[in-house]
Amino acid sequence: MEILFFIMAAIIVGSGIAVVALRNPIYSALSLVLNLITVGALFAQLEAHFLSTAQIIVYAGAIMVLVMFVLMLLNIKVENPSPRGAVLVSAAVVLGVLFLLGVIPILVRVFSVFPDGGNSVVGSVKNIGEVLYSRFVFPFEAASLLIMTAIVGAVMLASKMRRGGLASSTNGGTNSVVGK
Repeated sequence: MEILFFIMAAIIVGSGIAVVALRNPIYSALSLVLNLITVGALFAQLEAHFLSTAQIIVYAGAIMVLVMFVLMLLNIKVENPSPRGAVLVSAAVVLGVLFLLGVIPILVRVFSVFPDGGNSVVGSVKNIGEVLYSRFVFPFEAASLLIMTAIVGAVMLASKMRRGGLASSTNGGTNSVVGK
C-alpha cells in the first residue's frame, strides 16, 4: 500500500507543477483535474470515502467544468514567455522553499498534539453536514456567491468581446480558437 501512496504522491506533485508550468491554460486546467482526481484517490486509500467522493464530484467534476467553460468562453491565448520569466521562477522557488521551511515546524507541532499522530478519523457525513450548515454556513454561501460572480463576470467579458467593445484591444477583432 505504501508504494501506491508514493505513486499517487508523485502524480499529485507532478500535476501540480504542470498546473503552473504549462503555458496553455486548457492543458493547465486538465493537469489540475488530474491533480484533484488523484487527491480523491488518496482520500479513498485513507478510507475517507466521503471526502474522496466529494473531492471528485465537487472539485474535479463541477468546479473544473466551470473553469473550463470560463476559459473557453474568454478565448484565452497561450502565454508568451517573457524575458523576466526566469527571474520570477527563481524567486518563486526560493519563496516556496522558505514557506515550506516555515510551515514544517508548525505542522509537526500541530500533529504532535494527537495521541496517535493525527491518524484518527472523527466525524460522519451527518456531523460534517451539521457543522457546515450551522457554524460555517456564511463561508459556504460566500464561496458559492464568489463562484457565481466570477461566472457572471466571464460571461459579461465574453459578451463585450463579441460585440466589439474589447475585441479590437484584446485580439485584433478576430475570434480565434483557444490554444492556437
